[in-house]
Amino acid sequence: MKKNLRIVSVAAAALLAVAPVAATAMPVNAATTATTTATTTNKPTVDLSGAGSVSESKDTVIVTPSFTLNSATKSTPATLKGSIEASLNGTSVTADVADVAQNVTLTTDDSNNEMVYYSYDAGTKKVKNNLSAVKPGDNYFMTLKNVGFSFGKANANKTLTFKFKGAKAEKVTLDQYGNATRLEFGFEVKAYNSEDTSTVSFYDKKSGLVATQGSDMTLADENGDLNVNTLLPELSYNKKNGKGKYEAMQFKNGSFNPVTVTTTTDDVKAELEKAGIKVSDDGSFEAPDTFTVTLNAKSDVNGKTASLPVVVTVPNGKSTVVPSAPKTIMHNAYYYDKDAKRVGTDKVTRYNTVTVAMNPTKLANGISYYEVIESGKATGKYINADNIDGTKRTLKHNAYVYKSSKKRVNKVVLKKGTEVTTYGGSYKFKNGKKYYKIGADTKKTYVRVENFD
Repeated sequence: MKKNLRIVSVAAAALLAVAPVAATAMPVNAATTATTTATTTNKPTVDLSGAGSVSESKDTVIVTPSFTLNSATKSTPATLKGSIEASLNGTSVTADVADVAQNVTLTTDDSNNEMVYYSYDAGTKKVKNNLSAVKPGDNYFMTLKNVGFSFGKANANKTLTFKFKGAKAEKVTLDQYGNATRLEFGFEVKAYNSEDTSTVSFYDKKSGLVATQGSDMTLADENGDLNVNTLLPELSYNKKNGKGKYEAMQFKNGSFNPVTVTTTTDDVKAELEKAGIKVSDDGSFEAPDTFTVTLNAKSDVNGKTASLPVVVTVPNGKSTVVPSAPKTIMHNAYYYDKDAKRVGTDKVTRYNTVTVAMNPTKLANGISYYEVIESGKATGKYINADNIDGTKRTLKHNAYVYKSSKKRVNKVVLKKGTEVTTYGGSYKFKNGKKYYKIGADTKKTYVRVENFD
């Protein structure tokens, strides 16, 4: 049995100008059926065209398999499910194996002479299923053939490095459409014990207590840098050298058993780059004063997983505190994301104070928003600036100021041509007419919308 993940014949794979036939349904269990459809586009299922044009310094595609093989129980059949995640330039795409590969094979080894436990051929639509013979705890070898990736025409004819976790990196030249097709991957899959329900948890090695969120303090070097290759061992416990703050364990039969931490330096690098922290090829990066590294663990016994976000503090790191100021909300305001799409149903009610970035930013819809700042950090949540700063409007008619649909605030008349600041959207009063809130205070002061039309 081969013990390491590896790429199977990627360097020698022929690249086609069209996408492979993709399996659209592949339920992998004791009663498997399969159907196929042919695609007439030049874009394989794993679409990474959103990663943009590839530069010489950003040419590595990280391919990560995620498969679960469960042995049968008295009441349930054995199951095999999986997907592939591919990432490039901070863009990640996950695709189900049913959509990724034309051919899937599960054997006891990567030799053609070994017993086949499962196979699927999208071309012939033939399925062989012997998953009921899978034994918990045993290792099996998975092969995916004719896998296709699309990187868009911006990357046509470029050469990319494919790095399949645990295997030697291989270079592949894309076709005229920016596709890499007919790739083949092979890797090990362990059969999990479906009847074992014991969970996985992270523990603080010093206190011995379960950790749901970790913390670590470290110092950057004289250049203000840290390195993922030294940072990860500082966080993840290693029994051989006794170093590392957090250990994954599984409680079973009255004792604790160590669980493999699956987080790699590539995972840390990807997480940092997703947070906007650039990591060099040697693993070094300019250390911000605080950032997060997530440790993941997966049991070899039953496939149970656990995750531990660790907040790393660097006293001599680069400050990430965003300049901010408290602002008063003058009109009920919802939260929006960077694409100007509403986030949930929570809102900030009028006359409350919220801390936001010093200056508003125009989002994709052309409207200005303030980003919400919490504990000095940007949250990625935005509030329409009109609910804070208001909008200057010119009266087209003389106007009274009202406190309700029937009562005026006073006898003062705002003259035609006067510039007035209104806040947020209009309110509809009981009389059916719409009013804008004016005045940067909590007083009931409203002007009819029709006076500005």
